[in-house]
Amino acid sequence: MRMEDKVTDRIKRKNIGKGVNFTVIRDEKFKQNLISVYFIMPLARETASANAMLPLLLKHGSREYPDMTALNRRLNELYGARLDGSTHKRGDYQIMALFCECLGDNYAFGGEKVLESCANLLKSVIFDPAFENGTFREKDVAIEKRNLIDQIDSVLNDKRQYALVKLKETMCKDEAYGIFELGRREDVEKLTPDKLYNAWKTMLSSAAVEIFLVGPGNADYVEKSFADAFSNIDRTNIVSGSSDGIKKPEKVNTVVERLPVTQAKLVMGLRGSVAAPDNTDALHLATVILGGSPHSKLFANVREKMSLCYYCLSYLDKQKGIVFIDSGIEESNYEKARGEILRQLDELKAGNFSDDEMKNAKLYLQNALMQVEDSLDSLMGYYLAQFISGDTRAPKEMADAIMKVTRDEVIKAANGVSLDTVYLLAGLKEGE
Repeated sequence: MRMEDKVTDRIKRKNIGKGVNFTVIRDEKFKQNLISVYFIMPLARETASANAMLPLLLKHGSREYPDMTALNRRLNELYGARLDGSTHKRGDYQIMALFCECLGDNYAFGGEKVLESCANLLKSVIFDPAFENGTFREKDVAIEKRNLIDQIDSVLNDKRQYALVKLKETMCKDEAYGIFELGRREDVEKLTPDKLYNAWKTMLSSAAVEIFLVGPGNADYVEKSFADAFSNIDRTNIVSGSSDGIKKPEKVNTVVERLPVTQAKLVMGLRGSVAAPDNTDALHLATVILGGSPHSKLFANVREKMSLCYYCLSYLDKQKGIVFIDSGIEESNYEKARGEILRQLDELKAGNFSDDEMKNAKLYLQNALMQVEDSLDSLMGYYLAQFISGDTRAPKEMADAIMKVTRDEVIKAANGVSLDTVYLLAGLKEGE
């Protein structure tokens, strides 16, 4: 994009440093401001756990506020501001986020500059963390290692989530996308303060950075503050590029895993395309017609009419062009459920869907896109995903484009989808 690009009348995005972009989404309907700093790194097995630990560690304070007590006291002084962090995955990238939400200055006593104070606080925990002997503190690392292991375990103990993680791991075993974004338990256990310090330095110097300010606040101070902070960092080998190219399956891979579960999980991954936004719109709509809403083919037929599953839905990962089908079944219904799910996909490919099905899917997506404007978090998440995929359309623009997608475009997009992997998580057999 250009140095400054007006995405819409109220949204501006500009480059403020090497590999650092700053986006302002000004909206007076909110009483709060939200500042988020996203560090985007290639997802790699050897770095996933250390990177995932960083947002947890950085929340422990800064040189100025060296412990959680001092930090929380300062947040309370700022009208109960909230500081937090997270790690997630977009395509083949791991994204570490630190964010601070605070009251708008217009609602503070005496016009106090709450936004500036929160920007300074967020900047301090990112660039000047609470160190001991020049590195992260042992006690903080020990606490967050336990917390990160608990996060990993909680996902893996949720068998529906576990099945999806295993599907991605199997289907994308030669791609970064197949790596779990929180890393592995055994890798977390090996982390040390010095390893995490090195990961932090690498993140500051090499990550692509997207900074957002959403709300009624004036962006000038926030922009300058973070531009100055990054100007003091030696930014080299900055992440660029996009996710791995689209891969077409050579054959269908079927995996069955047995664990002590009462309800089997049947999940499927289908490869599609993310060649252009208009194709993505058609594939997105096709996915909703198939299984993305209560009016979909999978819900109406596989669940309601044939009672072959407890739930059955489909969704699209736009960055990878992968359609996921997620269902819970009785193992005894596996063959029937698999067959009927694929039959409904074939019906979609053949154009055997009604005008009402298409209309309902369009309205469902339109409503979902209009709801993006309802919260600070959803606005920020939407535009982050858009910018990563190279699509700068606002929610209304995307909704309008989806309403114009034709039947032939849906059929063409559906016919570009091929089954890649089937993963069944089933219960133990007698004697196991």
